[in-house]
Amino acid sequence: MSSVRRIVVVGASQAGLACATALRGYGFEGEITMLGDERHHPYTRPPLSKGILVGSESDDSVFLGGSENDITLRTCASAAGLDRVNRLVTLDDGEQLPYDGLVIATGARARRIEADPTRREVTLRTFDDALALRDGLARAGDVAVVGGGFLGMEIASSAVKMGKAVTVVDQTKPLSAHLGPLLADMCLTAAVDHGVKVRVVSEGVRIGFDEEMPRQVLTFDRTVIAEADLVVTAAGDVPNTEWLSGSGVRIENGVVVDDRCQVAPGIVAAGDVVSMPTSAGRMARRPHWWNALRQAKIASATLLRREAASAPNSNVPFFWTEVFGLSIRVAGQLPPSGAPTVLEGSAADRRGLMVWPTGPENLGTAVAVNFPISAAKLARIANQTPMQ
Repeated sequence: MSSVRRIVVVGASQAGLACATALRGYGFEGEITMLGDERHHPYTRPPLSKGILVGSESDDSVFLGGSENDITLRTCASAAGLDRVNRLVTLDDGEQLPYDGLVIATGARARRIEADPTRREVTLRTFDDALALRDGLARAGDVAVVGGGFLGMEIASSAVKMGKAVTVVDQTKPLSAHLGPLLADMCLTAAVDHGVKVRVVSEGVRIGFDEEMPRQVLTFDRTVIAEADLVVTAAGDVPNTEWLSGSGVRIENGVVVDDRCQVAPGIVAAGDVVSMPTSAGRMARRPHWWNALRQAKIASATLLRREAASAPNSNVPFFWTEVFGLSIRVAGQLPPSGAPTVLEGSAADRRGLMVWPTGPENLGTAVAVNFPISAAKLARIANQTPMQ
């Protein structure tokens, strides 16, 4: 695309870096400027709640290569506005950057459950969050985690590895909305076996602070659900779209894109900020590592008016988590519905290979629990699951 000579990537995220790298891979030789509001080079987030938190992986292991690929990386640079007519990105210091092509990869931030921004609510989203939480866990004897999704249970599992007494509080049974009943029960049983207490409070909770530190989990009538040296919030995330206010970009639970990750002519988006229609007709985000990398390739090809190359089964979503001695790898749709077919091993033994029939998006779900198998083979199993 000869008219594109200057591309601005807003967001030094994994998706942002993958977009920039893919642009070079497609032969783009123009200027690429990447803006990141953190002080760090791009890094991958999955280890933050696992190896980085417990200290089993070195801090520098999360940083990604590729930013040296003739890319101008500007750290501590936040986008504050977008002028689509004049093709300008405005920074928070007032500087304006012109672009011919724009990539929106601003990701998301941790959702807070307390409205007061002056409160020191402890969350885990960034690399600096992980370092601060690791220090906090080292000083704590007991920990309460508000949120029983993937992140909350991974934080709880890491805290258990560090020898902490842990309580998990959520509005529903942990991981049930993410993994379905069988796998959620498996994880919950493993958590209880490791001494974790689980409290389900359907009406929601708030946090009580002592000397500015979060130390209690309370109901809205101030009944104490849990007390701990440290309370950590893992209540999901919020897409970073405020800088697009007034730009005309459609925002609906994130930046709305079409099936080629296009926002508007000359503008694409990828990663946790992206919102797409589901088979049920609603707009939804899928903030996972696999989605970020897949969308980055598609978005970059779209910006250059190319066709994104894809390998067989590369469109099968892939997820993984590690909690309480369980390594769970999933290819396909989440949560799976119905009863699985156990291909190898045993669900009761928490080790095996299972497959669920196709769901609403015409794709099955294959799951390996403490079972060695490649991601590619797991995807093939999910893709070949017969209709029921």
